[in-house]
Amino acid sequence: MTKQKIAFFIDTSETSGGAFSEVVYMLNKLEQLFKDNIEIIIISTSDKINLDSANSKIKTKYFKMNIFQRYICLLRNYNSIFRKMRRFLFKNKFESFLRKNQVDVIYFVSPSPYSLYVENTDFIITVPDVSHRENIEFPEWAKSTNFFWKENILSKVLIRAIAIITNAQIIKNKIVKFYGVESERVHIINHQPSIAISKFNPKTSKPTKKYNLPKNYVFYPANFLPHKNHKHVIDAIKLLNTEHKKDFSAVFCGADKGYLNKIKRYVEKKNLSKNIIFLDFVESADLPFLYLNSLALTMPTFSGPTNIPPWEAFKLGVPVIYSDIFNIKEVYEEAVCYIDPYKPETTANALLDIINKPEIRKKLINNGKNLLEKIHFNNEVQKILEILNKNKKIKDSWEFKE
Repeated sequence: MTKQKIAFFIDTSETSGGAFSEVVYMLNKLEQLFKDNIEIIIISTSDKINLDSANSKIKTKYFKMNIFQRYICLLRNYNSIFRKMRRFLFKNKFESFLRKNQVDVIYFVSPSPYSLYVENTDFIITVPDVSHRENIEFPEWAKSTNFFWKENILSKVLIRAIAIITNAQIIKNKIVKFYGVESERVHIINHQPSIAISKFNPKTSKPTKKYNLPKNYVFYPANFLPHKNHKHVIDAIKLLNTEHKKDFSAVFCGADKGYLNKIKRYVEKKNLSKNIIFLDFVESADLPFLYLNSLALTMPTFSGPTNIPPWEAFKLGVPVIYSDIFNIKEVYEEAVCYIDPYKPETTANALLDIINKPEIRKKLINNGKNLLEKIHFNNEVQKILEILNKNKKIKDSWEFKE
């Protein structure tokens, strides 16, 4: 059987959050399980991309187009007049690159503008969420250029994708509703812990000592954006320290997206500078210890609605406090302690229950581990091979090999 060549197009970076680590994990699994069926290459817009060493056998090719070359691609695809005159226009450099590398299917691991430039190559695209359509009150969505950037991509490319990958039924339903795609084209592949968490061995790993961590803290790994609701955690810590006389802290880590200074000023206003620790971006090797030393993972996010950190906490046996948003209970079931993201006192009370009632902490940890064990990621990755095989079967019905 002839191998199919699939190109993973990566224009995210290590600082993009869980998205990058999830891509690395999937690459490892695909290479490990299906190397006899598919050949994988990576196409990156950055020549500084740093994938896990386990991917050393997968070739990485650097590719980037300038503004003029991108504009030509857009004209060829989306201008009705120029579309009819393609053979007289400048060539589509992206398609030429894919053809030169004999790519059968290109997999965009995030909503990339390069998906707009594809003409003849079949492609798959991951859509982790459609928060920009749901949470329009937040400045990073409808009030920013990011809204139009993301909406322009999704509204144009999803109807042309052979498959769309997302991570929960509730998100799949939204994609079908907002973009009018066939439900059968949208496939669910569940989140999994990052490689750093999945391969973590407490017996062989040395605890990190580079951070001066407080004794009792909640952990929140998330990029600094308004919809992540860091303010809620700060207010909950204030309540615990003042009304409940508990010396609790919070440790934040993530990339600054232009909102960090406002959060820091709010911390100063609340006189919590000693209780709120900012670590910015954390190396993956240090991440397990930040979870394990914490009282709980606390995520009062307004959007997603799913995220990778809860699955990492499940893996490590750390209780999770999470926003009760949308129909998130369909995903996390009884594995997390649900709170109201508008009410910091619900997080304060949840944390007190986890500390003072051992049976609640134990139940959350056990439920988290059981939920994670239900998901066999080998089977999840198998869905990618099934998509590729179905596409090949259809192409073989009409395509003649010269």
